[in-house]
Amino acid sequence: MPGMRLKKMTREEFEPIAERLWIPVTLSEEGQPAWIRGIPKEIVHLVLASGTYIDPRIVQAQGLTISGVIGGLDIYRFDQDNANKGYPINKDHYLIVTDPTTQDSLLVLGPYKDHEHWLSQLPELPPDITVIEG
Repeated sequence: MPGMRLKKMTREEFEPIAERLWIPVTLSEEGQPAWIRGIPKEIVHLVLASGTYIDPRIVQAQGLTISGVIGGLDIYRFDQDNANKGYPINKDHYLIVTDPTTQDSLLVLGPYKDHEHWLSQLPELPPDITVIEG
């Protein structure tokens, strides 16, 4: 898919997410996979993740059917171009699948845009959401 670069995530980075069995968590600072920490901190406002190893799913994303999805990541980031249009927050959605070439890492596919890509504000989170800080 155009505009997408292959990203990897270690199983160690995914483990605290997988333990929650598809219950969303917030990833903060060192709790974020290394590839996300490469995005400038000042534009990343929120990272949500969920998944599990024991309940893979089949997902439809932008006309594609992707099987073996074990997790997902939503990165909410500031976008100056869209801020001028009234949508300062962009949500980029990523899917996590097992890497068929190695047992040590996972593949992160995306970003996929959906009807929630352009947002005027961050989503409201439950006050008791788990924060993974690394």
